[in-house]
Amino acid sequence: MHAAFRDDVLKSACTIDLKGLATFTLDLAHNKAVETRALAQSLASKAADPKLKERYATCVELYDDAVDHIEDGKDNLGEGDYIGLNIKAFAAMTEASDGLDNFTQSLKDPSVLPANGKAVEDISCIILVIANLLLGRA
Repeated sequence: MHAAFRDDVLKSACTIDLKGLATFTLDLAHNKAVETRALAQSLASKAADPKLKERYATCVELYDDAVDHIEDGKDNLGEGDYIGLNIKAFAAMTEASDGLDNFTQSLKDPSVLPANGKAVEDISCIILVIANLLLGRA
């Protein structure tokens, strides 16, 4: 994760309360995952190459799952279930990573999809760290 990106995220949260920071970061991850899913859907609908179309469609599924995990993580946070939050943050991070892996092989993606996917992965990593800190305080 880029230190500057992490620092920008943490500064923009304007809070030192871990639960508030977790809420802010979950919202950030959710927005970026939804944006990335919509971009993948758009790219899939426009792709002429069948292999590329299939990879974009796979990304749509992965980011759909990431969105679900993030939403579940919000529920876990609200319930004080920091282990559940940890699990859901890791799952969202894994889905984003799998989306990135989809284009690291033979087909490169010239769109911003990989950068957006990396952002989802990085933000999910921040949530994972916050969840671990909350677990240490519970």
